Amino acid sequence: MRLKELTEGVPYEAAGAVNEDEDIAFLTDRSYECGPGALFFAIRGSSADGGAYINDAARLGAKAYVAERALNSDIPGVIVADVRTAMAKMAANFYYNAHKNLDIIAVTGTNGKTTTCNMIAHILSENGSNTAVFGTLGAFINGRRIDSRLTTPDPIELHRLFQIAYLSGVKYVVMEVSAHAIYLKKMAGVKAKIAVFTNLSRDHLDFFGDMESYAAAKTSYFTPGYAEYAVVNSDDETGRRIMNSSRIPTAAYGIENPADTFCIDYDCTRKIRCVVNSFDDIFELKTQFCGKFNLYNALAAVTAARVVGVKTEVIRRALFDMGEVDGRFNVLEGGKRVVIDYAHTPDGLKNLLAAARSFKGDLGRVIVVFGCGGDRDRGKRAQMGAVAAEYADFSVLTSDNPRTEDPALIISDIEKGFPREAARYIAIPDRGSAITYALLISKRDDVVVIAGKGAENYLDVGGEKKPYSDRAEVLETFRRYNL
Repeated sequence: MRLKELTEGVPYEAAGAVNEDEDIAFLTDRSYECGPGALFFAIRGSSADGGAYINDAARLGAKAYVAERALNSDIPGVIVADVRTAMAKMAANFYYNAHKNLDIIAVTGTNGKTTTCNMIAHILSENGSNTAVFGTLGAFINGRRIDSRLTTPDPIELHRLFQIAYLSGVKYVVMEVSAHAIYLKKMAGVKAKIAVFTNLSRDHLDFFGDMESYAAAKTSYFTPGYAEYAVVNSDDETGRRIMNSSRIPTAAYGIENPADTFCIDYDCTRKIRCVVNSFDDIFELKTQFCGKFNLYNALAAVTAARVVGVKTEVIRRALFDMGEVDGRFNVLEGGKRVVIDYAHTPDGLKNLLAAARSFKGDLGRVIVVFGCGGDRDRGKRAQMGAVAAEYADFSVLTSDNPRTEDPALIISDIEKGFPREAARYIAIPDRGSAITYALLISKRDDVVVIAGKGAENYLDVGGEKKPYSDRAEVLETFRRYNL
């Protein structure tokens, strides 16, 4: 594509002899990925400045660069006010603005994004629409998986996926939008048909610094530039803030506060059962999911589906037939009862353990295996320890992507949340050994909850991602000890 077409709608000044008829073969913000015909985006990040690698990009064949200042280079530069916004808009142009031919339903919030996205997508598929899902579990286009590196892909990858979805006949893209993605302007120039808000609780404070900044990133998405319509949790404080300040049409869902979609007579123990009123259309809802947190996810999905015109009978049937989401409250039954879940925040762990209690016998215990990620928000570690101390009967503290931190020091931070006089826990840094221990000490009526990684297939240790799976560890322990 010619540089002139790429920069359409992107104001810039030239540094050097910029040739607008130059043919650009591909886009990248990684200097080592450059090759003949590349356009290199020199992004200044928190730990590195892409401009420092401009000579590497030029040596590998980049035709030009995009930056916020002129760089000392033999190749010409496109100088813009904000390189991240420019990259998002130029990526859209490079892939012929395929996103404009798609109905995008974007889901943001601390917890529940993956399950809510999959519920919405399942309903839309049941309604006969070709659907794609982008999120933590990867990108799925008409059910076919395409590798994706991040919860919300970076703009170049994101717009490539939009184009693949469009060329595959997709009508709806249901996607997770993280707070990082909003702050880093990954969605610049992309307007969702519906933006869904699930909830807000502590997470990512290593990046945002405080809850107000984290909340501000989330709420900034619910504006006319990003979405046509909002679907918001009325039982969440930040959700109510969005409702009160929204400049776009908004529908609410909830249980405790007034909402367009709400439920009564609900039971969330083994399986969700309730009566739903959605925009004055009343129906009985039954699902294979459990837990009040999943009831909220289901109400969000019902509301979004109703907004785009799906009939309640289709919604009811789709949610009844839908199976579990990979890594989200997955129940494994051998001689022991096990729940595997992605919960990695204090609120997520509390909701998980509360739901898991319905899976134990009358005399049974909830035994939880969990850790906290390294190089991330240290403040939540003691909070998660306090949650485990309150909601579990016994805890096994272990590693969860320690990255460059010492797992023992992370565990020490978690331990601070346990009351000294009733410290019902053990620390086993090796995650596989921790799971084996929990399974071996558990009795028939107990339930073992393994939290934090869900469907992730790696452990990040020392910055290296090593193959690993909680599910595989459980199944291997079942086999080895004939459980």
